[in-house]
Amino acid sequence: MKPCTPFFAFLTLVLAGCGPASSPAPTPVPSPAKGGAAVIDLDAVAKRLGRDVAILAELKEAGAPLKDQLAASQKDYQEQIDRLKTSLGAKPSEADKQKLTDLARSLNQQFQQQQQQAQQDMSTKKAALISRFREEVKPVALKIATGKGLGIVQLKNDLTILASEPSLDITDEVVAELSHAAKVSSSPAPSPNP
Repeated sequence: MKPCTPFFAFLTLVLAGCGPASSPAPTPVPSPAKGGAAVIDLDAVAKRLGRDVAILAELKEAGAPLKDQLAASQKDYQEQIDRLKTSLGAKPSEADKQKLTDLARSLNQQFQQQQQQAQQDMSTKKAALISRFREEVKPVALKIATGKGLGIVQLKNDLTILASEPSLDITDEVVAELSHAAKVSSSPAPSPNP
């Protein structure tokens, strides 16, 4: 009988199961995606917390003085036109009519500039209020996102996000956290024991 060649000896050991027992490699458990993006619907957060109503109320309050100023300017401009008409008499000359037309045009331009400035002031105020709200939401949203292993918080809107995995949406969790924080901060401080 011929001695076994090394190859056959190796094959025999493998088939016989000799040698150290090996267990199958454990299946790796997927970890949360590092650096992925969470999604938040900031409009929904504002609505559910009542902040949309509060922001509109602040805008209305800020707009009231501007509206009053515009009304006062409009009244003043009309009075200027009426005074000039009165001073020109019942039968103004063509030069006087031109003077009245020029004054009306000038006052109208001034009024339009005031209106544009008021609109710009309101837009700036609105942007500041929204920015303040975002800054309030940001740390809570980032805390929740990083707790899920996500490194970015993306605002959900129709212009930038076509679709997203529902599990990435942290809107409900942010609302819950902010609601809880509001309740804690508005509850009375415990009185010291005598």
